[in-house]
Amino acid sequence: MIKAAFFDIDGTLIDFLTHTMPESTLRALELLRQKNVRLFLATGRAPKHIRFMKDFFDFDGIIAFNGQYCFDCDGVFLDAPLSGQTVKQAFLYMEKNGIAANFEAAEEDLFNRIDDRVRSFLSRAKVDGIEPRADEITALRQKIYQMSVFVSPEEEKSLMAHLPECKALRWTPTFINVIDRTGGKAVGLSKACEKYGISRDEIMAFGDGGNDVDMLEYAGIGVAMGNGGADAKAAANHVTTDIEDDGVYNALKHFGVI
Repeated sequence: MIKAAFFDIDGTLIDFLTHTMPESTLRALELLRQKNVRLFLATGRAPKHIRFMKDFFDFDGIIAFNGQYCFDCDGVFLDAPLSGQTVKQAFLYMEKNGIAANFEAAEEDLFNRIDDRVRSFLSRAKVDGIEPRADEITALRQKIYQMSVFVSPEEEKSLMAHLPECKALRWTPTFINVIDRTGGKAVGLSKACEKYGISRDEIMAFGDGGNDVDMLEYAGIGVAMGNGGADAKAAANHVTTDIEDDGVYNALKHFGVI
């Protein structure tokens, strides 16, 4: 019996193009709630960039920053920031090589620089008013949970060679998420399962990108969206239809969960 379900946001619950949730997905979430299945978001996003999801549905818990910061109505149950040494090491390398990144705190975006790649991304995301905050980053007054680094795949290789304590997760051509090498969405799922007394065989996970691979492998049933990448599909137990073709609903019906 499935007791909990974990959902990536972008490309899984929310369409990249329309920025909306399909009606069939909302119906599926409501049916799961009626069956007392616990419902979690599992995303690379920061908490401040998740709040809009309440306009669609009120989830039971959040696996944020790719599993580095997890919380529910009772509070935070996993808090795993990057070490100060790692943040400084990354910052110095990026300054030397002219690389832009968002050093992400729980409630703030801290960019070391704003270049054309960042401007393009912020424009598409309809975000303005962002200014470089290098002094705030180096002061280490806030916990940094993740770095979103604007590099190509080739630049990524060189960067990660200088960050042995980290791993990179890519779900977009624009940037990578850099987190502690011991982290990942699967770690967040395991902590949620531990808190609620649920086994991994009793959970489902839905995702579409490279940062979803570990949780799709961890869950008893891992579902990749039809619009997802090859790595997510290879890690999943089941590949459903596209997000706009009732992907979430169809997978839940396929496994008899709703």
